[in-house]
Amino acid sequence: MVITDSEHFLENTQRKYCEYGLIYGLLRNHDPLNIKLSDDNKFIVVYNHPSNYRYYIVVVIFIRNLDEIRLVTTFPTRLSKGGKYL
Repeated sequence: MVITDSEHFLENTQRKYCEYGLIYGLLRNHDPLNIKLSDDNKFIVVYNHPSNYRYYIVVVIFIRNLDEIRLVTTFPTRLSKGGKYL
């Protein structure tokens, strides 16, 4: 499977709590809390932040086909505001 990064995803991995290595570590090693179908084959995937328990990490993924996914964006959201993603 090929995973590609969008420019927007790369820009957002510069944010606090969403570092590039952290996001790939979550994708590879952790089970998501929730996965929601958005639109146009986009999925909103929510993870607990492994080291900051005040945040969730949201990753938006676009599935092009069975062999390729694209990471569209990522952002942290506070637990108090994260309910809409669960």
